[in-house]
Amino acid sequence: MSDSARYTLTILGCGVMGQALLSAIYNAPEASAETKKLYPSKIITCNHDKDSTSQVVKLLEGFGESPNGIEVECTYNDNERAVDEASVVLLSTKPFLAQEVLSAVPVKKKLLISLVAGWTIGQLGEYSQYVTRIMTNTPAKFGYGMAVLSHSDSVSEENKALVRELVGRVGSCIELPEKNMDAATALVGSGPAFALLVLESFMESGLKLGIPLKESKLCAMKVLEGTIKMVEKTGEHPSVLKHQVCTPGGTTIAGLCVMEENGVRSGIIKGVEEAAAVASRLGKK
Repeated sequence: MSDSARYTLTILGCGVMGQALLSAIYNAPEASAETKKLYPSKIITCNHDKDSTSQVVKLLEGFGESPNGIEVECTYNDNERAVDEASVVLLSTKPFLAQEVLSAVPVKKKLLISLVAGWTIGQLGEYSQYVTRIMTNTPAKFGYGMAVLSHSDSVSEENKALVRELVGRVGSCIELPEKNMDAATALVGSGPAFALLVLESFMESGLKLGIPLKESKLCAMKVLEGTIKMVEKTGEHPSVLKHQVCTPGGTTIAGLCVMEENGVRSGIIKGVEEAAAVASRLGKK
């Protein structure tokens, strides 16, 4: 399919998450003849100043040619023109900026894909007839992300397929009802920070016990990486695999009991719940 039959995608707010999606889409492997039409021929990135735009330019300089022939134009203070040229608009601003940005651009009849935490399909529907909400995370930049999608009723099957194809490039992708999006914001969006706290704690435990920092970091990373792969490969519930490590009167069960006494499990659950509660308030005006 020729580029003339494809479309332009505009990214409003190309910060951390906008750049993650930009990287995943731009570097996607060459598409088949059937799916190539789902990729844009051009992406226009929009930022608020020259410095933030230069960060996007620097990111792109680290890439080779796009396998799907995607061209990128980096702009600032040019949102209206960029949206006017696009068929699909990806909104990736901070929640408090979303209203100001959307009110100033002609997005009404375009597919609006929103990464903005807390903003509901109903709120976004005031600006566009066709809305998809996405929650993803920072590992998306490296192809190891997770994404959760929720569509408005007016989004066509063709556009749902387009979103799945583009967003699926961040790593893994699932669709859930919108009622689950605040929970997805906490579990998926904030999740890497929570996982990094666990990783940091493992590192520091090794350090406290005399293992040098570099080696502690490697051990901690490989323990988490290997455990995740074990859960994935076996399909077993984590509790089943956990008890396989425990021997009567052994080191593992002793450590687990102390962690439970200190509220590790409940602390993590309550932390995710609090993040979800904050997410539900972000979009409220």
